[in-house]
Amino acid sequence: MNLRSFTCKVVLVLVLIGMVAGTVQPLKAGDVSVASSPLLKTPCDYYSYWKQKYLNPSVRFPGDWKVNYNGKGATVSEAIGYGMLITALMADKDSESKKYFDGLNSFRKRFPSSINPAFMCWKIPPHERPGKNDCATDGELDIAYALLLAHERWGDEAYLAEAKSLIRAIGSSLVRTDFSLRLGDWNEVPGQTRPSDFMPTHFRAFGKVTGDPLWKKVETRSYDILKELQLEKFYAGNKTTGLIPDFAVQKNGHWVPARSGFLEGRHDGDFYYNACRVPWRLGWAALASPDKGDDRANEVLGRFMRWAVMNVKDPEQFKAGYRLDGKPVYNSDFDTACFISPTGVAAMALGMESWKAKVERYALGSREEYYEDSINLLCLILMSGQSPGFIRQDSPQ
Repeated sequence: MNLRSFTCKVVLVLVLIGMVAGTVQPLKAGDVSVASSPLLKTPCDYYSYWKQKYLNPSVRFPGDWKVNYNGKGATVSEAIGYGMLITALMADKDSESKKYFDGLNSFRKRFPSSINPAFMCWKIPPHERPGKNDCATDGELDIAYALLLAHERWGDEAYLAEAKSLIRAIGSSLVRTDFSLRLGDWNEVPGQTRPSDFMPTHFRAFGKVTGDPLWKKVETRSYDILKELQLEKFYAGNKTTGLIPDFAVQKNGHWVPARSGFLEGRHDGDFYYNACRVPWRLGWAALASPDKGDDRANEVLGRFMRWAVMNVKDPEQFKAGYRLDGKPVYNSDFDTACFISPTGVAAMALGMESWKAKVERYALGSREEYYEDSINLLCLILMSGQSPGFIRQDSPQ
């Protein structure tokens, strides 16, 4: 659930106090900077910044941790999933990462969905006493994949057992009989999905560890929906942009962009704050394949990046939202890492080194809020090549 409206950014200048052995001194929670502030040198430095600003101890459960979603201590399952991915990916760079990972994992299990207790309640208020609430699919997918990463990094079989249990629950409750993904355990209406939940890297890993052929079908269905959204002619203007909408619905047997106001706001059918993650998710899938051999991911990314190079031309000129015909949405005339950094992962997968290098430099200088900074860090980790971020996988079929 990612309802966000953006107004003008109000930022404070971040002062970096000295350098020690090539790393940045720890930052105080709440520090933020304008893009022109000194660059952090590496993804490890950005991780230090992110950790200090967003990783908070639970106010009720000693030893538990949460990711501060709104600056006031609330969190969501999406944020917990990002935190678990980040701490697992940084395991070889941070000796305390396992402590944080285990604390996040413990925290999320304390707040089950009121519909399916196998999942986390999607939003937890600052006082950590939520009412009844349901789950969001993206958080559960990331949490399950993070548990597999944890098993690979730290070797504890308990992580693998927990991952398999959660994967089974996702397969039985969040995947429809046509292998499309529900929006959450609350979503009973057929023919509704969110393309940013399409995570082929995760689906392949789920299939590998469980032996369940379901996940290959989910991956195939996801790519089929993406291709249909990019190429079909039932709405004008999108054939050459490759842009994907925030939400998609089935209409007369076709997958089409959701109408304005479908779930989160006026831009539900635009390339906006959900769909901006698609280039990261598919770029990750391509990079995770042997020899970058995911042709389906590369095809989707190729259509999108051809439009970006021809029309946006420079990563820093990428706007904060587009209609599917390529025109910027209203009030989008600013740069933000959650749109720009995923294009760097896509460029890396496609061998577009110049674009990727520009994105990487931009990303190291970006300081925003939880959502933007978390996606930015996850993209930086992949672009650095220092932590591959995937379970050993076979070539996609």
